[in-house]
Amino acid sequence: MSTAETWANDNLNSFKQRMRISTNDSDELANLTDMLIASYTSILRLVGVPDASDPEVKELIFERSRYTYNDALDEFKENYAQNIRDVFRANQPTDDVGETQ
Repeated sequence: MSTAETWANDNLNSFKQRMRISTNDSDELANLTDMLIASYTSILRLVGVPDASDPEVKELIFERSRYTYNDALDEFKENYAQNIRDVFRANQPTDDVGETQ
């Protein structure tokens, strides 16, 4: 099982609760899990982090999944561009030594 799959399975109930989804239908749960896996992979790539331990990263994963669930994924990057930039910048290494030649 990949890291994304493990993360999605571990966070599926939290996502269902947040979205107020009460179904236990296996097809719907598989669909939600696939959304979380795709969002996990996409967000980690966008913000340049190795995992979703940062609460802001988890928030972005859930929000991207919510947009996917509501067939509005095309609007996600525009609506969350500032949040994505902020998390990206916060996770970039700082150059305390100065510029290298």
